[in-house]
Parts: sequence; structure tokens; C-alpha cells
Amino acid sequence: MLALIAVIVVPGTGPAAAAWQVSVPAPSFTLSAGSLTAPAATCQTTTSSPPAARISWPAVDGATGYRVVLANTVNTSTATLATNQPETSYDVTGSTLNNLLLLVLGNLLAGGSVYVTVTAVNQDWSSSPSARQNIVLAGSLLAALSGGLKCQSG
Repeated sequence: MLALIAVIVVPGTGPAAAAWQVSVPAPSFTLSAGSLTAPAATCQTTTSSPPAARISWPAVDGATGYRVVLANTVNTSTATLATNQPETSYDVTGSTLNNLLLLVLGNLLAGGSVYVTVTAVNQDWSSSPSARQNIVLAGSLLAALSGGLKCQSG
């Protein structure tokens, strides 16, 4: 004897229907398509004693600070001079050991160049680095030991 049982399910009816109806809110988040413009940095040698390379740039809309980095083209060494610089200028001097090592290795020993870049930052974004601002020793190595640096012209 063969028995045939048919079950017909109609959605939304009967006592079990409430157990299968679940509503879950979709996650909510905000996407922002933002970016920061790379700072338009320039270099000017100060008249202080010893001289310094003053890197300056106009404020970038949306930036809360600026990262200033010293780099070397010979061995790709870098030194972060400022992480969240609030001002729109920075005086680079040869008075720190990191700066001097980069300068000596880059300029004197291997003939490379030393440069500074500036990146605009805020809580969410970092810009591309600015154009390189080349700096050199202000006179002799002895002058550099006392902190003397200048912008490289041309």
C-alpha cells in the first residue's frame, strides 16, 4: 500500500510563519571620495647663521598637517623631519646626525642628491608628495657640521 502525503505551504499563514520572518537592517556606512592635493613646495635659503633651507608651501584645502621628509637618491635613505607639521614652512638644517649622514653619503661620497618632499595629511587621507626640493651643503663640510644647508639652484 502506497500512501501519498502532500504538504502545501503558503507563505505568511499559520503559526510558524512568524518564526521565519526575520528583518535585519542593512549596515550603514558613508563613503567619501576625497583626496588632498600635493603641496606646491618651494625652497629658499635663509640668511641666518648658519644658513638653512626653508621649505614652504601654500596651505592645502582639507589638510590638518604636513609630513616633511628628507631623502637621498643614492641609497634611498629617508628621515622624517616632521610628522604632522601644522605650519606651512619648515627650516631644514644640518644640525642633526640623520641629516648630516644623508647629506654626506648623498652629496660628498657618491655624488647623489639630497631632497625634501612635503605631503599633506589629515585623519583620512595623505596627498602625493610635493615636487623634490634639492638641498646642498652651504659651503664646506665644516660649515655643514655647524648646520649650514642651502637650496640648490637650477
